[in-house]
Formats: sequence, C-alpha cells, structure tokens
Amino acid sequence: MKILVISNLYPPDALGGYEMGCRQVVENLRARGHEVRVLTTAPRTPVASPPHVRRTLRLTDMWVDYHMARCATVTQLLDESESHRINAFNVHALLAELEDFEPDVAYVWMLTGIGGLGLMATLHHLRVPWVWHLMDDVPATLCQVDNRVIPALAREIEKQLHGHTIACSQQLVDEIERRGIRLQGEVEIVPNWVAGPVPPLRSEFYQGDRPLRIVASAAHIDRCYDKGMDLLIKAAASLRDQGRDNFSLDIFGQVNDSFYGDLIKTNHLTGLVTLRGSLKQAELIAAYQDYDVFAFPARLREPCAFAPLEAAPSGCVTVMSTISGNSEWLVHGVHCLKVPRTSEGFAFMFGEILDRRVDLEPIGRRGALAVRRDFHLDKLLPKIERILTKAARQTRDGAGTTDEVYRLALLAEKLTSVLIQEPYCA
Repeated sequence: MKILVISNLYPPDALGGYEMGCRQVVENLRARGHEVRVLTTAPRTPVASPPHVRRTLRLTDMWVDYHMARCATVTQLLDESESHRINAFNVHALLAELEDFEPDVAYVWMLTGIGGLGLMATLHHLRVPWVWHLMDDVPATLCQVDNRVIPALAREIEKQLHGHTIACSQQLVDEIERRGIRLQGEVEIVPNWVAGPVPPLRSEFYQGDRPLRIVASAAHIDRCYDKGMDLLIKAAASLRDQGRDNFSLDIFGQVNDSFYGDLIKTNHLTGLVTLRGSLKQAELIAAYQDYDVFAFPARLREPCAFAPLEAAPSGCVTVMSTISGNSEWLVHGVHCLKVPRTSEGFAFMFGEILDRRVDLEPIGRRGALAVRRDFHLDKLLPKIERILTKAARQTRDGAGTTDEVYRLALLAEKLTSVLIQEPYCA
C-alpha cells in the first residue's frame, strides 16, 4: 500500500509524543512492506532527513510564546489563520506530492501550523481517501479564532469531512464533540503505545526499607504547557511538612520557565526535588527502571499520553490524575493508582505508599503485563493497517481537479487576509 503521511513536524524536529508516535508508526509500516512517504515542514533546526521524508511544507510556528504574546493583534490573527485554516503554499506542496506519489491513502496526523483545514479540504475535493490519527483536539483547534470555535466552521467540517478517524481515547472524541464538532465517518479508538524493545521487569520492588524514588517527565517544563509539575513540587513540600523526607522526586524535561526552580527553592526542597533536564526518549525509558513511581498529573485536558505507558513495562507504577485519557484504559489499584489532579491528591497517595498501606509490587507486575500485552505497537499496528486498507478502498467518484483546488486555496487565503486586516485599516 502507498501511504502519504502528513504531519506538521517529524522527528528529530518534534515537540512531543504526537510526532514521536507518528515516526514509530511510519517506521513500522515501512518494515511491514508498505511504501510510505512523509510530507512535513522544513525543520526549525538543521536535521538529517531520509529519502522518504519530504520537508517541503512551511510551518507557522504558533508555539513561540514570546512572539505570540508581543506581536500586534492583527499579526496574531493572520498567523492563526495561516496555521489553522489556509496556507496556499502548503496546498501547492501537497498537490505536488499527490501527483508525484499517487498514494492509495493519506494518513493525516497533527495539522496545526500548516493550514490544516485547507489540506483536509484538498483531500476532500480530490476524493483522496484519508485516515486522521488524532492524539489531540485538532479538528476543533483548526476551527477556532482567538481560542473560540467558530460554529459556522465547525458545521462545515461536519458537513464536508467524511473519512476514517483514529482517536487515542473516547475522552478525546467526547471533547471534540463538546467543542462543537461531531466526527463523521468511521471512528476507531486506538490507545497510544510503547514501541520497540521494552526493558525487563524489575526483580525488586519498593518495600519501605529505603527512600521512595519518584519520577516525572514532560517534553517541556513550562507553565504555558502546564503538565502539573508544580502540583508535584507542592506535594513534595506537603510530605516534607509532615515530617517525611524519605523520598526523592526527579523531574525530567526541558526547563523553559524559572518558576519551577524558584518553587523548589522557596519551599526549601533542594535535595528532595531535582530538575534533571532532558534525555533522549530511549535514555528516559531506560531511566524509569531506577524509579518506583511515575507521577503523572497530566495537563488539564490530556487525551492519552505515551509517558505512563513507557514507564510501566519495567514495573514503575504510575500515580496518575483521574482526568487523563490514560485513566480510561487502566484500572485503579490493578494497573496504576489514580488521584485527583491536586497537590493534596498526590501527597496523599505518596504517603500511602511510604506508609506501606499500598503495596507497589502487585500493581507494578500487573501494569507491566498489561502494557506489554495490550499496548505494544506490535499489537496495535495490524488494526491501524486494517483501517488504512479499508479507507484506501473508498471510491474517488466526483473528484475535482488540482487546478480547482489551488485556485480555491489562493482565493481563500487572500479573502481571509483582507477580512482580518480590514477592521485595522479603517
């Protein structure tokens, strides 16, 4: 099968798990004999690209908070439009790939930053079969202006885009619907995964005879992303105030915000809580073997994360917030431990473990078995293949022409620009 993958970023140029997951699926599909081409953006830093990765799209980087917070409102709106709705340059690049590669199916991933609605409209107009792999509320994001979903855009998405969708959790599907978009066509729920060799299950678990080793991780330690790391630091302070100092908390990730280091110092937690910086994915997964508990507050709307799954195979028990999409896949007290997304909730559970009222060993063993058995990409990939194969059989009757698509893209881009700028030019 010839599969054209479309993603805003592609490793080693990546923000987090969405892009890493995309590469894992691409490499496994290629290993299974499929001809896969990746269409993505020019990298933000120099990276090497294999021949099957075409970096010809242009990224509108909405994640540079310094720029977005300081530029004029009209500039913000123009960037948002180019990022979410229409970028004629990227439509042209997609048309060139479709003509050159002639894929059986388009496998769509994260589209924010590349004019995602215009790219989906291109596939729709040309009747190219597509599968959209959602690990975030991308359809709703593409329809929003100034963080509000525009009902007319949402209605048009529902009306026009009928295809195949893979979502990482039912929670994500429900969230997109609450924001005003009901996904049309076939929707399949496929959880996130672990990939490749998994570390061995540990032979020794925490028994209370040494300090409890807690770990947390995020790609970016930053209040703009709000992965809840401040809750863990406050939980550590609460434990210390109770007279407990028989634990350590290591936080891995790129620290972009001095707030967290200051919070550690203000609460006099130096020596108990440490910001460890970033590790490569394989190194981080290996490091989990040295910890007893993986603390996962999650962001306020976490569809389903890779990190708790990556920690589990070695027997590192996840203490996760109940709001995470991961919680719909794992059972409290069986595969993991669930708490409210508060510092008090995490402090309470850490205390239960320290006091040996919670035994980590049976939970760690069951969690490791469940992830190895049910959440490995080797187990999930055949389902993804079946969805792609089914989509590829879709009829292409009524397809428009590439000239029509490009003219419409140019018209939409110019009209959008005029409509945004007019109020500021009056």
